Amino acid sequence: MEIFAHRGASSDYPENTILAFKKALTLPINGIELDVHKSKDGELVVIHDEDIQRTFKGRGMVEDYSLLELQSFNCRKFEFVNNELCKVPTLEDVLILIKDKNITLNIEAKTDQIHYDLENDVLELVEKYNMKNNVLISSFNHKCLNIFKSIDSSYKYGALYEAEKDFASENNVVEHAKKLGVYSINISKELVTKEMVDLAHSNNLKVYVYTVNAPIIMRKMIEFDVDAVFTDYPELMLEVLSEKEYCV
Repeated sequence: MEIFAHRGASSDYPENTILAFKKALTLPINGIELDVHKSKDGELVVIHDEDIQRTFKGRGMVEDYSLLELQSFNCRKFEFVNNELCKVPTLEDVLILIKDKNITLNIEAKTDQIHYDLENDVLELVEKYNMKNNVLISSFNHKCLNIFKSIDSSYKYGALYEAEKDFASENNVVEHAKKLGVYSINISKELVTKEMVDLAHSNNLKVYVYTVNAPIIMRKMIEFDVDAVFTDYPELMLEVLSEKEYCV
């Protein structure tokens, strides 16, 4: 099972920052997950929320600030407030950081609330650093995934699901994902079942589960045979995987 550091090593360091990504890269994990929005001046920026106030000492929407303005805000975690590695990074900053690493980057396009028209920009940037084979692109906005696919269908795409409304009239997530033609279903831990995992695998779909932080859920995901988990605690996940009963 693969381990993705969710927004970097975000249990100990400010999420979606270069420091969190650097710390994650010190661990023997398989991937990093991050979130991408677009700034007022058209830069692809790495931050989770549409509003900056939860994670940075400012207020307002990401789309209303230039990159320079966004990077002027300090993070909210007190011990890292003046750390220059804890500013809002660009997607390009992260690609430069990991381009020589044997690691997968899950880029979540945060277009489910605001559609930023970022699909071409993301693909062009990934191509610039020759990282196509090391990228999985995901989104809750399945129309956004279709736009990505219309530009280049040869990438790996993951459809994010949180609740039943995300797959509407279909009987299950797998049926919906098959129609989308994606590589993986990226599903909340509350929705995943062993039957769903088995059905996905029988239909050549990978199953990635978020956000898996508690040891009891980690062990359940191992038993379900999911392909990957997103966790804020990658070190803990590695520890659970190393337990005797899970070692091959």
